Amino acid sequence: MPLRPALDKWEVYRGTSDAQQFSDLDQINTENVHLLKPAWIFHTGDNTERSPMECNPIVIGDMMYVTSASLNLIALDATTGEQIWRFEAEDKISGVNRGVTYFEDGIGGRIFFSVGYYLYAINARTGEVIRNFGDQGRIDMRKNLGRKPEDISVTLTSPAAIFEDLILIGSATGEGYDASPGHIRAYSAHSGAMEWIFHTLPEEDQSGYETWDWIEGENYGGVNNWGGLSVDLEKGWVFAALGSPVYDFYGANRKGANLYGNSILALDARTGEKQWHYQTVKHDIWDYDLPSAPTLIELTIDGAIEKALAQPTKTGELILLHRYTGLPISDPKEVPVPLSNVPGEEAFPTQATNQGILVVRQGFDSSQVTDISSESTEFVKREIKKYRNEGMYTPPSLEGTLTMPATRGGMLWGGLSYDRHNNMIYVNANEIPMILQMKKVEEVVEEEGISGYAIYMSNCSSCHGSNKEGQKDSYPSLDNLQARLNDSAIHAVIQKGKGLMPAFAQFDEQQIDALLNFLKDSSSSHLPPSISPPKKMDRYVLNGYRIFTDQNGFPASRPPWGTLNAVDLSTRTVKWSVPLGFYPELKKKGIPDTGTQNFGGCVATAGGLVFMGGSADEMFRAFDAGTGDVLWEYKLSAGGYAVPSIYQVNGKQFVVIAAGGGNRLGTPTGDAFYAFSLPE
Repeated sequence: MPLRPALDKWEVYRGTSDAQQFSDLDQINTENVHLLKPAWIFHTGDNTERSPMECNPIVIGDMMYVTSASLNLIALDATTGEQIWRFEAEDKISGVNRGVTYFEDGIGGRIFFSVGYYLYAINARTGEVIRNFGDQGRIDMRKNLGRKPEDISVTLTSPAAIFEDLILIGSATGEGYDASPGHIRAYSAHSGAMEWIFHTLPEEDQSGYETWDWIEGENYGGVNNWGGLSVDLEKGWVFAALGSPVYDFYGANRKGANLYGNSILALDARTGEKQWHYQTVKHDIWDYDLPSAPTLIELTIDGAIEKALAQPTKTGELILLHRYTGLPISDPKEVPVPLSNVPGEEAFPTQATNQGILVVRQGFDSSQVTDISSESTEFVKREIKKYRNEGMYTPPSLEGTLTMPATRGGMLWGGLSYDRHNNMIYVNANEIPMILQMKKVEEVVEEEGISGYAIYMSNCSSCHGSNKEGQKDSYPSLDNLQARLNDSAIHAVIQKGKGLMPAFAQFDEQQIDALLNFLKDSSSSHLPPSISPPKKMDRYVLNGYRIFTDQNGFPASRPPWGTLNAVDLSTRTVKWSVPLGFYPELKKKGIPDTGTQNFGGCVATAGGLVFMGGSADEMFRAFDAGTGDVLWEYKLSAGGYAVPSIYQVNGKQFVVIAAGGGNRLGTPTGDAFYAFSLPE
């Protein structure tokens, strides 16, 4: 493999190993993009309710590799969209999958592809399992994490990275109190043997251990790399952006700064030895995970070209660091932040500000209140008085705290696009407020039984609400669940997941039965009468992921609610920012494009274009990279909540995007991949 994959190919997730998410192809450009038409549309034909389809396809030669909502791996002819082969794993565990990894093994190549907690090696030409890899063709990612594998639930939402003959992986670990640890590991790409591990939850003899107030008997998990890895092939370093420790919104059992939570890490790709770290948020209680791999860039600093990296954040800052030291290029300031009023919690007393380039608004006050109608303005002004609101880093509270940007960004897992030719970064973002309200849980600890209520509150309530009410357009209500699903179906969803819901494969039969009984119980008593009064430990959970809205369900903040942004790295300022998407019902009332909440990411090209789907209006657009003007748009059959890929076969340029839609934004699901090209 060359030190740097060519930018006119798309052989790696997000385009290149350094996550630049940019294409040097210019056959499609600002002059002719209005002629763009579908070259082919491929329907996977499987169950679109299983998982969100967020795959960023890769193209090797004339073959494209994609994943479906049911987590099938499919090889397509990249010029026609015709299926060549399909691999379907025996263990059908649902989960998010954003793509696959190609490794050139000298005998036809292999695809590394994850389903649930297994990482498979598949022959790239035939679709057959490579049986001499791992255990009969797969690695069980629950192993080698320092705990019993059956007590662990991990998946791989973003593809593995490759360095030389090593597979480098992070993991998605879950976000409940019993979440698994998120250590980073390397395996032999030939045999599947584990080569090294870096403990993101520090061991006792590891630096960072002293930043935790460890409590014997408590579970410590998270601090995981779920957004992918970037690799400096020449230096031989791998860069990881890590998530928060769990529980995401309450940390009484993990007081301290909590390294390496919310940190950017540089590791020696051959050994796993840490080179440096930079922590963006200390003792995270806002779910401010670092959502994507850092992008490796170059900057001119004091007249000299510097190797650097750019890290998108949910807080809306684009953090710039010196690549080989981890030192910030800006001048961050530690400032006091509000204290927590939730019993037991000790919010960290300071946080860093001015860590980089601010892309979106931070904090929610009266100047940010929606102006789409006088009724909405007055409604929000009344509602805002109910909540705690002391600016950025106001801790979650029992009365509810307003926060913006929130857990849904700012910037998310779609990453950014870096154009080295014009020294620009393009990135999409959200600007919507959320309510972080905590609720006390009576954590049951007893010998004679297990509380389904405690299991639910610790693992399920953040999404489905403390009263099983769900969230409009995102997470279904679980009220009267037994009228819709029988015990067997509920059991299967808990163990194997569905849609955005991860699999809870670590629950044993007794725990599942207790949870199932609670889900079916409409009474106020959650403990079986045969169980003696339990001892209780105070714990708190989030009372659902709640967007702060007006009376009609639109975000309470002043539009735009979703944006596409161009950041000039020469001046380190936002050159332009445009609304991304619209709501038809508002447009009918004469309200201009407001932007919508968006997922996925953008790709810029040497043709002067930025391609972006992601918005709730289900449009796929090409923007002028210089101005932000929309030059072309196409209505997909479902939302394109993915990163598009740009590639060329036989001299013809294509743009492809997954149209999976789904309940992230409450839009219909889909099973299509759309490839666009210019007419002959």
